[in-house]
Amino acid sequence: MAKYDYSRFKIRIAPDSKKRQGLHMGDVVRRQYMDGARTLYSLMVVLSTGEDQVLLPDGKQASSPFFIGALIEGDEPHDGELLDFVRLTSLTDERRSGALYLTASDGESPYMDVIDGMGTERSLCRPSSLAGFGCRDSEAWTYRYTPSEGGAERTIRLTRTAASATTEAGLQIPFTVPVGHPQRLVISFRIRASKALESVPLHFGYADGTETDGSDTVDVTTAWQYRLSLITVDFPAEYLRVLTFDLAAYLSVGDWCEISDLNVCLLEHLSSFTDASKIRVGRITGVSDPLFGMLQGYGAYFQRLYATRDVNVAGTLTAGDEAGFGSTFYVGRIHKNCFVNSLEPAFYPAASVVTEPSPAGIGVCHRITADNVRIDCQSEAWTEAHAGQLYCFSFWIRREIATTLRVQYGTTLPQDLTIGREWTRLHIVLTIEHIPGSGMNITLTGAAGSLISSPQLEQGKIPTLYQATDGVLDDTEEYGAWFCRGGVGGTIQHPLLRLNEDGSISSADGSFVINRDGTGYFSGGRFRWDKDSITLQEVTIRWEDLDETTQQQMKPRFVTIEGGTVFHFPDELLGSLCDPAEILLTGTTHNFEPSSCLWEYLADDGQWKNAGGNTNSYVLTPDFHGWEGRDVLTLRLSALSDDTLYSGQHTVFKHYDGTDSYSLYVESEHGTVLRNGQGSTMLQARVYKGGTEVTERIPEERFRWSRSSRDAESDALWNVQEHRGRTLLVTDDDVWRQATFNCEVEIS
Repeated sequence: MAKYDYSRFKIRIAPDSKKRQGLHMGDVVRRQYMDGARTLYSLMVVLSTGEDQVLLPDGKQASSPFFIGALIEGDEPHDGELLDFVRLTSLTDERRSGALYLTASDGESPYMDVIDGMGTERSLCRPSSLAGFGCRDSEAWTYRYTPSEGGAERTIRLTRTAASATTEAGLQIPFTVPVGHPQRLVISFRIRASKALESVPLHFGYADGTETDGSDTVDVTTAWQYRLSLITVDFPAEYLRVLTFDLAAYLSVGDWCEISDLNVCLLEHLSSFTDASKIRVGRITGVSDPLFGMLQGYGAYFQRLYATRDVNVAGTLTAGDEAGFGSTFYVGRIHKNCFVNSLEPAFYPAASVVTEPSPAGIGVCHRITADNVRIDCQSEAWTEAHAGQLYCFSFWIRREIATTLRVQYGTTLPQDLTIGREWTRLHIVLTIEHIPGSGMNITLTGAAGSLISSPQLEQGKIPTLYQATDGVLDDTEEYGAWFCRGGVGGTIQHPLLRLNEDGSISSADGSFVINRDGTGYFSGGRFRWDKDSITLQEVTIRWEDLDETTQQQMKPRFVTIEGGTVFHFPDELLGSLCDPAEILLTGTTHNFEPSSCLWEYLADDGQWKNAGGNTNSYVLTPDFHGWEGRDVLTLRLSALSDDTLYSGQHTVFKHYDGTDSYSLYVESEHGTVLRNGQGSTMLQARVYKGGTEVTERIPEERFRWSRSSRDAESDALWNVQEHRGRTLLVTDDDVWRQATFNCEVEIS
């Protein structure tokens, strides 16, 4: 078991120093200085504070403030040394989490830091709700959470309500952040109970209980007591962990125990505050920023900067997305990222595209399925021109289970990098090699199950803010500007020319769009073009001027289904008595002859499955397996013609006497697909009360339709204009790629 036994020291202020004790319980304090021969460093957690009365040489009594500290890292303090401790943060009070740090002796010094949030922002476990504690009432325990009461913050009370045959420990708190050997946990909390308890076990280990990283014991009194435990993790990070207060053998029915101010941090986060630096002035080497990575050289680093009067910029001006990690605009050297098509990188074996947004704010994410995957970066001609030069390759990656990723390029020794459960930007530094007959590619081993996005290949050793590239690279040393989103003209929030997040450019009202692939349209889609053709829609052309073949091709093609919609049962107990015994559904194809037909049903998991029919008619019975225990069944008839699939849907219900609940169903006259931006369909809303349709008894104005799609701005404009009535005509003007129409009915 890897419990760490720390030493306790009493640090007292000399009574004649006129200094006051400003430390509180739970403060993390540090001393560091050079005595000419060595650097003395101590990191402690304040366990308690107080004052002693001491006798001075003149016989008078004087007050000497002190604190008792737990030495969690560094040198033991001794008499005769400087014992000036400075508070860095607090494990219990987030209002005491900031400090100023000025050093000339640290590595990469000199610098001055403003640090904050070491004990809160990077905490592994700091629950602030019942869900955060992972608590749920059971047969033996009840739980109550109190945000603040009597000086105690974030308090969980567990009360023993009954003896249980199971071995419920009392309080088991899940960890969502992976930890592994040899990281050390600093566990800080306050505790009290309805009666005194001796040596209550505290465990940290696997969630399934198979392994324990470390254990400690806690003495509990009826008054609040501050406790601190240090545990070194013994096992790898792949397994989920829990922190357990095992109170089962200590509390009887009616007894309770309260834990407040619980905070679990890594010791490394308390001893090194690089990631907690909000401001640094001096040598900024080593500061890690989520957007710009590791900083280098001298300068000033601010997480927020306000300036008035004159601001002058020479070189590169870059903005990062607050919610992600990509450039929202960039003014500087045009050619930085040398990776060919970082928006859609080429993987071998091929990787699948997932719907999760890219952390860089532009492009897609790929899921790697093979354990070994190759990424193509550049051509052979490029490697020949840049052979021997130093480049940095970076990419964003995450994986549900933490693991080690091996990165291999050319003859360079492979490098092992750690993948976490959160998006992380990893990078390697490499020397470009020219291999005759081969372009530049990088191999990732152990990547199976990972999500990868936004690779970048740039000159130098340090990864800089991501620049998106496509299949065309402009190899130039010139400077220019690039904007990811925003607009030109008009106003900031409503520009005349919009720069959209998907890379397209459009007018403010959407009357014209130029897509990233070069396609586009004018006049709301009536005039479309791509590289090879122009398509006109809703242009005035006389029907009689077209030949018979053209007329036939221009007619809308769709599928309709006719037949009954209700199986009627006397009641749910007499399920075998049904009227009718079967329903005949007949499909009709309009303006085309199908080469094949297929009947399908919508399964409970949302997938379309084969219903067993391949003609235009289908007999449905109430015991058909596709009902899957439901009282609503949707069937679809799909008809194939000229390599194009057309379909129509039909919904059938089971109704039972005595069921008076209202139900609303929407039917589509011509299916759910408008092919090639042409055609229209009529949506019909039907309202049933029990097994009786009451649609006609509800006034038209009480039916209201709304639309939702990927274009939220267009949806807002569509929904502002009220669409009321039992039916809704949907045309290609109402649907761009895909849209969902919803109907709400007011029944008074």
